[in-house]
Amino acid sequence: MLNQVASKGLVMASRRRRERARPRRRAAPAGRRRRQSMPDWAWGLLLGLAALLIGGGIFFVVSGGLSGGGSTCDKALVALETSDLSAKGFAQEDSGLAQVIDLINRGDRSGAESAFYGPVHNFTHNVDPSIREKDQQLGRQLCQAVLKIEDDLAFGASSLDVGLDAQHIRDLLRQAARAPGYSSP
Repeated sequence: MLNQVASKGLVMASRRRRERARPRRRAAPAGRRRRQSMPDWAWGLLLGLAALLIGGGIFFVVSGGLSGGGSTCDKALVALETSDLSAKGFAQEDSGLAQVIDLINRGDRSGAESAFYGPVHNFTHNVDPSIREKDQQLGRQLCQAVLKIEDDLAFGASSLDVGLDAQHIRDLLRQAARAPGYSSP
């Protein structure tokens, strides 16, 4: 019979069981208690939320959420302070952008940034609605160019890119100055 049981794959065990001695844990040294870690689901939830926040932040910045306009520039830029939108204002803007271009070409990035953010930057925002009244496409191009230089200055684009952005804005504003009949600066 023992052969029959072995051939069927059954294993005989003795009825007497020995209990194993449990290993003893040492007490943690004073001041160092064993910490309970968070459950796996909590870590997963935390990492998921972090990924959503980072992804949402990147989308917000890329979509122009900080710049006052959408990435497609369907709406005019938000007005900033006040600007002279006469022929004299366009001439001042042209010389201000010339200064930004000169500073960036000389390698003075912080000086160029300081020269841009102020009356020059305010003018680009304030003139956008009046340009759109006359030429919707030109207004959109100006908006996109302003958003691009803002992003390039904020995120450390090359000096060449910033200089080209400023020159593009200058060309668009010269074109816009001709629309109401002002002479091009």
